This record gives sequence, structure tokens and C-alpha cells, in this order.
Amino acid sequence: MISSSHPAFAKLGPKLERAQRELDNLDRFLAQYDVFPPETINVWGRMTATAAAIHNVYNGIEDVLLSLAKDIDGSVPTGETSHQDLLDQMRAALVGLRPALLDDALYAALTELKGFRHRVRHRYGFDLDPTKTDESLARMRTTFPAIVEAVRHLERTVNAPDDGFA
Repeated sequence: MISSSHPAFAKLGPKLERAQRELDNLDRFLAQYDVFPPETINVWGRMTATAAAIHNVYNGIEDVLLSLAKDIDGSVPTGETSHQDLLDQMRAALVGLRPALLDDALYAALTELKGFRHRVRHRYGFDLDPTKTDESLARMRTTFPAIVEAVRHLERTVNAPDDGFA
């Protein structure tokens, strides 16, 4: 997915590939599962599998953001608000280090997905709604390729000789 000679970006390819595999596995599961007759469908099972996959992919994205915060920014948020602080940090340009990684749309989508991941993680799926789970899956399907492209763009920018970031 991403190959790089820059140390901060070289380790991101495998992380993004694992997240992509999780989405691919879910798509294969749903393609097989969703052809079953409606009376044989277990809504809870489908929703739980989908929620777990979204949770796992978001964790992969967050791992990439944490790596960038550590290796490029030199500062990783900690504390109770660290997950939101990480998104805020990636939304901001750091003069002399890097431009903003996240634009408004990607920031908003990741904030929504972070909230969904929180519900999955801390409520054990008890409060999940199938419609909201499917909405989160649709959001993840558009957000994941966007984050991959944002990371690629950041790498090109950081490696460019005349941009003030290299």
C-alpha cells in the first residue's frame, strides 16, 4: 500500500495493509452472509461482526496517527482526552514540521468513527443499532481510502525538497 524510504513512513504500510485486510475480510463475510434468506439472518451477529471490524480498522488508523505524532511531530497526546487530542493534532499544521494531515471532512469522519469505536469498546455492543452500524461502515469505507491518500500526500510533502517541511 505505502512503501517508503523515509523512516517515519516506512512502518505505516504494514499497518494500513492490516486495516485494509480487516475491511476486505468484512466485505467477504457480508457478501456471503447477506445472500441468506431474511428469515435465517441473525441481525445481532451481523451487527456485532460489522462493529468489531469497524473498531479494528479505526484502531489501525489511530495507530498510524500515533506513529506520525511520535515520529514526525515528536509529541504524542496522553491523558483522558488523548484520542480526540490526537485528531486535533493531526488537523493542525505544524510550522516547519508538516502540513495538516486531516482536512475538515476527514477530521469530521474520523471523529464520528472514534465515537462509534468508543461505544463498541465500552458498551460491549449492548447499545448498538444496526442502522447506525451500517452508517458507520459506509463512513469507514469512504474514510479509509481518504486517510491512506492523506498519508501518501503527507509523505510527498515532507519529502519535497523546497516545501519548508523536509
